[in-house]
Amino acid sequence: MGEGSQKHRVIIVGGGFGGIRAAQELAKHSNEFDITLISDQPHFEYHAALYRVVTGRSPLEVCIPLSTIFENSPVKVVEDTIQTVYPKTKQILGKDGSKYIYDSLILALGSENAYLNVPGLREHSFTLRSINDALRLKRHIHETFIDAAIGLKNGQRHPIHLVLVGGGPTGVELSGELAIYARHMAKHHHLDPNTIIIDLFESGERLLGMLDKRVSELAFERLHQLGVNIFLNTPILENRIEAVYLADMKLKTKTLIWTAGVMTNQLYSKIKGLTFNSVGRVLVDLSMQAKGMHDLYVIGDAAASMYSGMAQTALYDGTFVAENLRRKLHGRPIVSYSPRQPISAIPIGPGWAMVVTKLGLITGRLGWWLRRIADWRFFNSILPLSKAFRAFSDGSHLSETCPICSKNQLN
Repeated sequence: MGEGSQKHRVIIVGGGFGGIRAAQELAKHSNEFDITLISDQPHFEYHAALYRVVTGRSPLEVCIPLSTIFENSPVKVVEDTIQTVYPKTKQILGKDGSKYIYDSLILALGSENAYLNVPGLREHSFTLRSINDALRLKRHIHETFIDAAIGLKNGQRHPIHLVLVGGGPTGVELSGELAIYARHMAKHHHLDPNTIIIDLFESGERLLGMLDKRVSELAFERLHQLGVNIFLNTPILENRIEAVYLADMKLKTKTLIWTAGVMTNQLYSKIKGLTFNSVGRVLVDLSMQAKGMHDLYVIGDAAASMYSGMAQTALYDGTFVAENLRRKLHGRPIVSYSPRQPISAIPIGPGWAMVVTKLGLITGRLGWWLRRIADWRFFNSILPLSKAFRAFSDGSHLSETCPICSKNQLN
């Protein structure tokens, strides 16, 4: 850009994987770009480790302030909730009427829960989409164990029934971790581990339906070994305060964890001119611009692109769009979208994971360490070395708030 010329104004909406990566890549060329990242929360959430927060690990691994990520960076971070986008005038409006003007807009908003019109599900279920969800579920589980222990002292013996719905990565990871964690909690609360029931329901014919059938079978076997009861081809029909209704059964439980349904952020449906595919994702061209739009890019979970919904894809998207914005600014040909197939790393219980690559399947302790290496590489890509190490190591620290469990170290 010539001396004295105005910088190209880029606004990024969304502080997740794709938004952060796009901002950091553009920040390398801050002499050319004026970069603003707008997020509805002051921190980045590492969703890949949310299940570990539920089962006693530190939330500091999951929750990283955006101010820390962009410390000494030219990226301006604004906390606001975007309500409306006007593509024709290149303006967006925030929750309190704040107006932002852009030359290029990158929408990097993730997905949110979809309750699929199941009666009572929104009101009475627990989810795992945020750090608040994880802490709320953790608190509820501990309260359930405390109530069971009090009941036992009064001569009442009631089983603890944890029901998870959704056999995707989140449901599989959480059920495997809970199977071990619940046994430790039973010991600390002087309860019989055999009174703890963990059920995982999946409406499809197998777990991890997006992966190879052999991977699904291994996940089933591993969870079965850990004591998780698995029900396939079993959709949920209704959820009430103390019961779950399925096609051919009724379960008495106060704990239903919903990990099955997701949809794109509601903001996209409010933007005039966007078009969507059959599952509600925004149609984009080979530059990741929304089809029929100019200078409006959609990346991450909401884009109707190959491998959408994976963190690795969102990271690729952020780098890809940042590079093309620079090419466009300099009048060079843009490159076409061509993401690599993501590697799936799915932990099932402490110290055990499945890693699915093009070259094959790695399981067990080695798979676990490969997953932890992937965690480390990500933290090191967004934070200085010392802070990356601190965030990574926080994942091994216990953070129990239950007065009984906090007195004991979970091995």
